[in-house]
Amino acid sequence: MKVSTRARIGLRTVALAYVVVLLLVPIGVIAYRTFGSGLGAFIQSISTPAAISALNLSLLIVAIVVPLNVVFGVGVALALVRGRFPGRGLLQAVVDLPFALSPVVVGVSLILLWGVGGWFGFLDDYGIKVIFGLPGMVLATIFVTLPFIVREVEPVLHEIGDEQEQAASTLGANGWQTFWRITLPAIRWGLTYGVVLTIARSLGEFGAVIMVSSGFPGVSQTLTLLVHARYVDDHNTFGAYSAATLLMLVALLTLVAMTVLDRLRRTR
Repeated sequence: MKVSTRARIGLRTVALAYVVVLLLVPIGVIAYRTFGSGLGAFIQSISTPAAISALNLSLLIVAIVVPLNVVFGVGVALALVRGRFPGRGLLQAVVDLPFALSPVVVGVSLILLWGVGGWFGFLDDYGIKVIFGLPGMVLATIFVTLPFIVREVEPVLHEIGDEQEQAASTLGANGWQTFWRITLPAIRWGLTYGVVLTIARSLGEFGAVIMVSSGFPGVSQTLTLLVHARYVDDHNTFGAYSAATLLMLVALLTLVAMTVLDRLRRTR
């Protein structure tokens, strides 16, 4: 379809205006409010014990969630692509469930399952506190981030096919040797991209985590919960803006890493 120059410029202007108004302006407003009082006030606000604890807890959850999602995400992707078993279509749909399900519903379901009176509520009698503790926050984050690695690795497995794996098996390689020397190098970029997306979503998750966290400052408060508590409970708007900016800076680093990896993948 041939489009006139005027129409092309008009469409680009509308698209850019859409992105600027909906994405850049809100972020710019937060950055302006944060640094309006100077860099020193921002550093002081994110250096409080509650803010440092929230950042450490967010990074701890990422450090636990990412390896688990790598192991089970790659396993599920291999099962979906290489396996032929009853219920495969159902498993495909279940993997996408976190995309469709509200995070708040995820939190409620975890409380019903792991909370006192739930199926696994007896663990509380043995001193294993899942809900309103770190295990519950990790479970909630795993739930909402599960599809990222699966959906990034799965198309790569389809693309590379299984001819090389079959050839390695014919030459005497066992399953682990085939995976380590053939499959893993082939899926490394898809896997890396999925890891970056998992990190970004883990850092920014709010709805599911707030349902299973006690929210005590310095104990079970992630960066997203800190922003909410400062803004809603403490009416500390500057503190909320500062914590939100810190969260954005971490997310920005993740975005830069993702861009660099994407360029590396294109050049290989």
